[in-house]
Amino acid sequence: MLIIGAGGIGLRHLTGYAQSGRAILSIVEPDPKKRKSVADKFSISHQYTEAGQADFSKFDLAVICAPAHTHVSLMNSCAAASIPFMVEKPLAVSMDGVQEVLDRIRAKNLFARVGFTRRVANETQQVKSDILSGKIGDLKLIYMNSSQEFPKYRPDFQSTYYAKPEMGGGAILDAASHLFDMLIWIAGRPKNVSCMYDRLVLQGTQTEDTCLINIRFENNVYANVTINQFQKPNTNTQEFIGTSGNLVLDHSTLKFSNSDSDEPIETKDFMEGLVPMAAHQERFAMQANYMLDGLEGAPCHLATLDEALINLRLALAAKQSWDERRIIQVEY
Repeated sequence: MLIIGAGGIGLRHLTGYAQSGRAILSIVEPDPKKRKSVADKFSISHQYTEAGQADFSKFDLAVICAPAHTHVSLMNSCAAASIPFMVEKPLAVSMDGVQEVLDRIRAKNLFARVGFTRRVANETQQVKSDILSGKIGDLKLIYMNSSQEFPKYRPDFQSTYYAKPEMGGGAILDAASHLFDMLIWIAGRPKNVSCMYDRLVLQGTQTEDTCLINIRFENNVYANVTINQFQKPNTNTQEFIGTSGNLVLDHSTLKFSNSDSDEPIETKDFMEGLVPMAAHQERFAMQANYMLDGLEGAPCHLATLDEALINLRLALAAKQSWDERRIIQVEY
């Protein structure tokens, strides 16, 4: 298989597929230092400095980990070679060429998925299962807050794709896209969106570090998404409010309440006894196995290209909302 891009996210995919024990790895990476680092750490079959040097048709699967502004071109290369692939999020940075490449992929019936890792997590799968089973009654409201001191976790952020909106960086296209995927997976298609966003603190970038987003879905579920990337506490909470109860996912701890008691009636920490960073990397190994299973014909619940297209439409509409100071109807 071919990993395209050996930056931070590429390394996570390389580690995940290596942990699967089911893949022979090759890489495309223009930076010689990164190529050497990868070759020193992993067993690499072939190395290429650019995608054009690789014969895509010789591979069974590609994983596109290059910056988002290259995704459409690389998906076209996969379609031309009829090679299944996973592309990292976001799907693209604009709608230019997206529908055309998705039509080509659909016409060839290629297996393709998008790298939203939160779907892989056991706690997220449990949330969806509980909602579908009617545990909280009819879902009506969703509150999400994913905020942290981003430079602590990515000290090189000013020199990466994150710093430039045209490369897919910022709180909306980069960070919020994970939350959008959870919302689309659980609540369906968004109908209307309003948003405010800005760069309030982080220096050395051209992208927003803060966004406040309100969404109404076609099934009349409402959601509020809040992100800032400068606060000291690492906050990751999602609350799903139904007519019979609430589910609260705080990092990996899932709580269920159906009364006004201060204590939930059910609590489960899905990462109890695990090291957080190791558990995060394990999601990439799980994702790798889901992809390889799907390649062999097994069902695969990872995000589809069509779902990622809805995600992209929502992100672009959110930005449009603040740019034009109005509520936007998401177009399909």
